[in-house]
Amino acid sequence: MKHTQASSPIEQEASGPLVAVCAGHRCSALHRLAVGQDGADRLRSTIMTGTGGVLVSTECLGACARGAIAAVARREGNTGVTGPSVWLGGIDQPAALDALLAWIASGGPTRIDEPALSLPPVLHSAILGIGTPIRAHSPLH
Repeated sequence: MKHTQASSPIEQEASGPLVAVCAGHRCSALHRLAVGQDGADRLRSTIMTGTGGVLVSTECLGACARGAIAAVARREGNTGVTGPSVWLGGIDQPAALDALLAWIASGGPTRIDEPALSLPPVLHSAILGIGTPIRAHSPLH
């Protein structure tokens, strides 16, 4: 995964959601089709206006049949520890994207050990699974 420039400018050490999105060609195209806008830009804006959020992008995850993919985990700001991630498919669909954005804007996962516990009901059918913590690495200079 590669780290993008989108993180909350306020309270960098605050806890918040760590969101990973597939930046493969197909997922990127699906994001652009969502609601006539680039869903990735909307997600980046949501992260930047919230508190404690971090956005990372990945190369193609190879799950193209599942629509645009995102993973969301809780990150503890004071330690940097990230819990397991809930992987979601089909976030290019307008209702799923809107629900994801609202969830992230409200702080995302409330418990580090159970990322899907506070997931909005509209996203329950989008769950692909629960995975290991997201590892965000800054790009090499």
